[in-house]
Amino acid sequence: MTYQALVAALIKHALAWGGPEPMEIPNVPAQQHTDNWLRVNVVPGDTITAEVGGKPCPRMTGLVMIQIFTKLEEGWGAAYDIATRIGEHMAYQSIGDIDTLAYTPQDFGEMNGWYQVNVSIPYRC
Repeated sequence: MTYQALVAALIKHALAWGGPEPMEIPNVPAQQHTDNWLRVNVVPGDTITAEVGGKPCPRMTGLVMIQIFTKLEEGWGAAYDIATRIGEHMAYQSIGDIDTLAYTPQDFGEMNGWYQVNVSIPYRC
C-alpha cells in the first residue's frame, strides 16, 4: 500500500464518522467556524521491517491526529465528549490492510479563542 492510499483510507474512515461537527481535511481550504469543529491529519511514523520467511516485509506506522475545537463557553466537557465519540469511531478498526489502535485524548486548553483537545490514534499497515 502506498502512503497516499493509506492517508486516503484513514481520512475517508474519519469522514464517515457522521458527527454533527464539520471536519477539515488536508489540501482543502480552511473555513471560518462559529461552532465546534474538527481537523484531521495523518502523521507518518517509522517504517519497520518484519521478517516473513526470510523475506523482509515493511510495515508503516504513524498517528491519525484529530484536533477538536469547541467554543470557550462549552469548555472541556464538550471537547471530551467529541473526543470520546470520534476516538471510539477510529480505534480498533481494520480498514483494508490498516489496523488502528487505542485512542488517546490530549488537553491543550484555550487556543486562539477555542478550547482544544487532540485525539491521537496509532495505526500500522
